[in-house]
Amino acid sequence: MKILRVTSLGYEGGGAENGMVLLQPVLESMGHTVKVLAGDERPELPHFNDYSFKAFSKTPGFLKPLFGCFYPASYRALKKVLAEYQPDLVQLHTMSQVSPSVLFLLRAYPTVVTIHGSEDFTEGLLLWAFPLHFFTEGKVGKEHLTFVGWLHYLYHRYINGKVYRLGFRNVDTFIALSRYMQTELKKEGIPATYIPNATRLFSPVPINTQLSTLIYVGRIEKIKGIQYVIQAIQLLRETHPEVQLRIAGSGAYRKDLEQLVRVLGLEEAVTFLGYQTREQLYEQYKTATALVVPSVWPEPFGKVGIEAMSVGRPVIASDVGGIGEWLSDGETGYLVPPADPQVLAEKIRLLLGDKAQLVRMSEKAATHALQFSIEEHAARVLAVYEETITRHQGMCS
Repeated sequence: MKILRVTSLGYEGGGAENGMVLLQPVLESMGHTVKVLAGDERPELPHFNDYSFKAFSKTPGFLKPLFGCFYPASYRALKKVLAEYQPDLVQLHTMSQVSPSVLFLLRAYPTVVTIHGSEDFTEGLLLWAFPLHFFTEGKVGKEHLTFVGWLHYLYHRYINGKVYRLGFRNVDTFIALSRYMQTELKKEGIPATYIPNATRLFSPVPINTQLSTLIYVGRIEKIKGIQYVIQAIQLLRETHPEVQLRIAGSGAYRKDLEQLVRVLGLEEAVTFLGYQTREQLYEQYKTATALVVPSVWPEPFGKVGIEAMSVGRPVIASDVGGIGEWLSDGETGYLVPPADPQVLAEKIRLLLGDKAQLVRMSEKAATHALQFSIEEHAARVLAVYEETITRHQGMCS
């Protein structure tokens, strides 16, 4: 099977791109050919795409409303790739820099759209796709939209979103990577097939119950809630002065968090690791007691939790979005309300104070993670590909 995958970014800017990178060699090992078309943003970073189009971010500001609906660069690039590569199936991933224009080229091709999270066309999650400066006081909600934020909301809701819906007539199958996302899409009239998200699992390592080290892994953004973990660390120091927090990742919010650490006097307890390779992350997980996922936004899935559990590390995470689908409260970790450092500190204290329970959770976490392997995911995705091609051919005959 010849598969063409189309996405906004050709580098690993987040979980969507990471998932594409992990899945490709598995599909190729099964005898399939996979090519990727993506934007050429951030050329200084390693890219995984085979074909490129001019990044949407390079578009002059006055043209962005027009190109957001019909982007000539991605349209022309896909038209050329379709003629040269002649794929058996096209799969679309993140669409913000691709624009809905490419959908109108795909009527003759079996087409799958994987929805990873908030996109320009997801009405219920649209606000979470906006930068925080579109809101007053950084609070996400229509009541907090600035004037510029309202302009963007109206544009995506009533213009750009409508073009997407027209283009979706050429889509055969939608994929949701969590039950949460499947439910959200159903509310908007988008019937999606559920395939649980996955990652390439690490090998489990026995947990060291003498350590009191927490780790956060991911983008450093305000909506990720890292500030609440730092506040929880301050509360924990009263009973566990040895507790440590390591923060792995990069992002614009780092300076604010560093300032918070200084204000709270936690310089010796909190370490910023910066970007970590997969191999470096594995080493970090090995010496960690637990992973924290303190998001305040509705995480569509939260794949880092699966990584940590595969090593045998419990997870303490906000009960938002799709996190509860892979984290069993009291079994493989704890679910906590978002933006509540007091409860977060209590659960961390509970985990650190019961060594036997910590070992049990570690063992259950490693076993539970097995169902989210990239190999299992590839088999499910391939089955959807084959069903999509058969259904498309039946409709065209």
